[in-house]
Amino acid sequence: KEPIVPSAGSVEYKGKTIGLCCPGCGEAFLAWDEARKDFVKVMPRDYKAVLKKRNEQPKIDLKMLDALDREWQLSTIQFDFNLPERFDLHYIGEDGQQHRPYMIHRALLGSMERFFAVLIEHYGGNFPVWLQPQQVAVIPITDRNNDYAYQVQGKLEAAGLRVEVYDNSDRMQAKVRDAQLMKIPYMLVLGDREEEAGMVNLRLRTGERRGNMTLDDFLAMALDVVASKALI
Repeated sequence: KEPIVPSAGSVEYKGKTIGLCCPGCGEAFLAWDEARKDFVKVMPRDYKAVLKKRNEQPKIDLKMLDALDREWQLSTIQFDFNLPERFDLHYIGEDGQQHRPYMIHRALLGSMERFFAVLIEHYGGNFPVWLQPQQVAVIPITDRNNDYAYQVQGKLEAAGLRVEVYDNSDRMQAKVRDAQLMKIPYMLVLGDREEEAGMVNLRLRTGERRGNMTLDDFLAMALDVVASKALI
């Protein structure tokens, strides 16, 4: 296939930047130029590349924008033509001769702290359900509903959900408010009617009230959202 772009470049696409760079190429320019052409061939066709600098080893950078529209480098994949030479690395090929290996540095997340900082800022704490540390808050209206709340918790946890029962002495409205402030995706309010019918009253962290549904229906819905890795 024909190369997509004729030279090294950086690419901006849907919030991501791919950079092709060449630090201190010097005499290694021909190796860099060959690597650059290979990078260009595998880049998606709907990226639009522009000329960047030639002052780094050939690499692909993925850069993301934070909540203040600042750019941060996260993932990077980089060719290194320097260390194989410095360490005089070789391998024996199928022809029985020594060959110099290619070295590739691969950092999927870059700085872990930077990655999580960008992730938290991006979602504002409203993580997708599958990523949220606590996915469900079970809120009994009165103390006499606590046993039912623990039963609901046990069934949800057995299915793999992360659940906490809000069994303190606060009023129900205060418990709901606390769960919303903690960005808990699902709140299950349990009163006498829900307990007698074996149901749960579902509220979302957005303030939306879905009303009563069976525990099995809620569980199926929640597991489907988690399994799909939906970004909500």
